Amino acid sequence: MNSDLPMSSVSSGRSLDSYWSRSGEAPVQRSDSWSQVSRVASLARTVTMTVSDVIDAVRDDNQQTERDRASDDLNKVLESRFDVGDALRMEQNNASDSDQEEVESHVDEVTKLPSEVPGGKRETLERVFTSKEKGNVVDLPPDKGYAWVVVLSVFLVMFNTWGCNSAFGVFLSFFLSHGTFEGASKYDYALIAGLTVALGQGFSPFAMIIMRVIGLRTTMFLGCMLMLAGFLLASFATRLWELYLTQGVLIGISISLIFAPATTVLPGWFLKKRAVSMGLSLFGTGAGGVTFGLASEKMIADRGNTRWCYRMLAITCTCAVLFAISLVRERHPIKSVGLRSIKKVKREVKKMFNWQVIKQPQVLLIAVWFTLALLAYNLMVFTLASYAVARGMTLHQGSSLTAILNGAQACGRPIMGLMGDRFGRANVTIALTSLLCIYMFAFWIPAHTYLQLIMFSIMVGSCVGVANVMNTVLIADMVKPDEFLSAWGFVNYSGSPALLCCEVIAQALTKQGVSNPYLHTQIFAGVCFSSAWIMILVLREYAVRLKLDRRRQENDKKMQEHIGNKQFEEADSDSSAEHWSTLEKREIKYNFLLGGGIKRYFMRLSYPMKI
Repeated sequence: MNSDLPMSSVSSGRSLDSYWSRSGEAPVQRSDSWSQVSRVASLARTVTMTVSDVIDAVRDDNQQTERDRASDDLNKVLESRFDVGDALRMEQNNASDSDQEEVESHVDEVTKLPSEVPGGKRETLERVFTSKEKGNVVDLPPDKGYAWVVVLSVFLVMFNTWGCNSAFGVFLSFFLSHGTFEGASKYDYALIAGLTVALGQGFSPFAMIIMRVIGLRTTMFLGCMLMLAGFLLASFATRLWELYLTQGVLIGISISLIFAPATTVLPGWFLKKRAVSMGLSLFGTGAGGVTFGLASEKMIADRGNTRWCYRMLAITCTCAVLFAISLVRERHPIKSVGLRSIKKVKREVKKMFNWQVIKQPQVLLIAVWFTLALLAYNLMVFTLASYAVARGMTLHQGSSLTAILNGAQACGRPIMGLMGDRFGRANVTIALTSLLCIYMFAFWIPAHTYLQLIMFSIMVGSCVGVANVMNTVLIADMVKPDEFLSAWGFVNYSGSPALLCCEVIAQALTKQGVSNPYLHTQIFAGVCFSSAWIMILVLREYAVRLKLDRRRQENDKKMQEHIGNKQFEEADSDSSAEHWSTLEKREIKYNFLLGGGIKRYFMRLSYPMKI
């Protein structure tokens, strides 16, 4: 069959020889030029057939993907957009089933079949949205009504946590320029900046455990009080270690305790419109960076110190977060396990730290990619204002660049999520990371005027948050729902050491007395993005292999069903033959692409399907 991939295409090199035979002329009398024409024509035909076969193969795969997206199978929709809140809800339902099973086993010692084990054959949709309160019925998210109020609350949380933290680049630039704390070096200030980010990101799995023990609102309220204490105490700090504990430790932990529980609420309210709701909530990070960046720069410039700026942040962020906590509501509340049962607390810890999941290669790849991308992201965001000042611009211009970058992020992050759903998460991540590599090396390094840096901030800000947007959905694509929570936790806390040292690295690479003291920092950020690009390419090949292997299994099953039902399809033999031909083509294609060897590996890596 010549309808498979190009490697099995039939060569047409004898066509011109046959023509010469039919015309009565001996082929040996052909000139060298005609022989060359024959080879070129044969090659052209082979290339044409190859391209046609590849196009047909890719079209078939993408049509299958589009049918999956357009289908009414809500279980597939959920699995493609699986999130932390879904994982927690599923774990709670599984635990409830297990507890009920344990109670029943004491009453009636009847051995159940494996298919009757809770969660054994139920779909993910049932395991997540089965409501015990309503009589074990599947209660799907409404995608409307109060759900949009919940979006507003999560938006406020992101606005006043990560958005506010984005303004620390203004504080860092002021500290470096004025030597605010006696005996403090640039590495001390850089370590404080890294400590906030590392704890905010890396403490998230522990925040989830705390939430499961004491409840969602209690955890968020605890984080709000820590944030208030951190900002207020930082405004009175006179020694460096005090700034470490307040700005570094208290603010970092408070961010994690506030934002991590809030992100678990939206999946209970949205299913079909989940990408839109997540995008609107992520808009808060960029919008907060713009607002707090400009406001902080203005207050620091007017007062000549950071004291009243810290107090302004304490009042504003605390009031906004308290308002968000009052609005947030779980549609299906996840019951806290409490502190009385140590056994249940240990069970929650084991769920988050499952080492069997962590050892899977795809989880390790996502963790390395996420760490490298976040390292480069923080290097650039926290260095941009200082770089502008070092190139002769004012502190106001430097803080304006940070605000512009955050404004571009506010627009770019929601669009990234929608693009990922439309063109494939891994594909969009590769494309945006490629752009970031170009921006780092070809734009940031030669940029030395304010106008150039404004354009750089707009362009890089539109795609620099790709790791924050795509990490959760990539985990959902690569692991089973039962393994999601452990994989998500590992991806978050494994990169904390690198984030802790990222700004220290940036300051260590600076070189004074030259026109561009941050050249080595810029190169290092570009190398990190380039390494992240390589990791996501490897991850894409793994994802393509998983999807093709899954489709080959489905295709084999359909072929077996077709053979079994062949005797009943004689009345419609034409459509039956066409269907069988399609299945045969797919079998040849999947067997070819899933073969071994370095050549097949790169074919999978570059195979243009939505993934």
